[in-house]
Amino acid sequence: MHGRLKVRTTEEQRLLKEKEQQKKLTAYQTGMKQILSTRNPTSYDPKSFAISAQLLVVNPDIYTLWNYRKEVILLELDKSKSECKDTIIDNGICDEKSQESLDVTKGLIKFLENEIRLTEQCLLANPKSYGSWHHRYWIMEHHPEPNWQNEFELCTKYLTMDDRNFHCWDYRRLILNKIGMSLEDEIKFSTERINVNFSNYSSWHYRSTLRKLDKDSLESEINLIMNAIFTDPADSSAWFYLRWVLSNPEMTEGHRKQLSQTLDQLLELEPDSKWCLLAKCWINGIKKGENMNEDQIEELTENYKKLLILDPLRKGFYSHYLNALESKKLNNA
Repeated sequence: MHGRLKVRTTEEQRLLKEKEQQKKLTAYQTGMKQILSTRNPTSYDPKSFAISAQLLVVNPDIYTLWNYRKEVILLELDKSKSECKDTIIDNGICDEKSQESLDVTKGLIKFLENEIRLTEQCLLANPKSYGSWHHRYWIMEHHPEPNWQNEFELCTKYLTMDDRNFHCWDYRRLILNKIGMSLEDEIKFSTERINVNFSNYSSWHYRSTLRKLDKDSLESEINLIMNAIFTDPADSSAWFYLRWVLSNPEMTEGHRKQLSQTLDQLLELEPDSKWCLLAKCWINGIKKGENMNEDQIEELTENYKKLLILDPLRKGFYSHYLNALESKKLNNA
């Protein structure tokens, strides 16, 4: 009737969606054909280069296009070096004595800055795009005047918005040595992000890449973990980090005994905590079985039996260890 909006049927919506998808596919195929047909090891087509940027903004995970753009950038770097009339220092930087050389270097910097801006557009479309992060770092390494401090601050900003973006954590780790950031400051930043969100597995993992734990740092790490697991015993992030800490050669029998007693306190509060029972098994499992006494074997057996009930999806895993413990009992008899 007049004056009423027409509501499309499900079939009409499906056909419109298919039409839109076909339109995008055609544009993609046409663009890729243009790019590949003009791909050349000694020169490049500016139109194809622009099309590749348009395609990447829509889908930043097309590795072929990132590789194509790297080829073009290498051509520009070679061109910059050949056009410099004076001594070339590195990465296309020309001797400041020549104004012409300065102009060439400025042109190269502008070209690379545009490429950095492209990666920013792509990261807005997909903040966890492998290709975009890798390309950005590659550009920075070929940049005549890389601003690593700006990149580091950008990482801090990104992680404040999404502290689970492990791509950004990896990028930050690569930049650390470029700016000379102290280990203490970076550990502090990681701790701050964990205290904001204990479920931030990326930050827990990041800590494991920063340093090897020693006697001095081991206690503080254990305290941080205990704080996290008592706050949220059901979250897996801190438990996985605990398992990594347990594998440290600086872990003593005293550390394991203290941890086991602390976990017993948690079990009184959370008797059905799967992760707490698993951690108790990890602590005894460090001894590799052959050094365990009968009481330890019995405790492990009881814990795995409870886990069979609490976590039936991993029944085979727990049954395997129960069978191994049963064999150990027979051998000790």
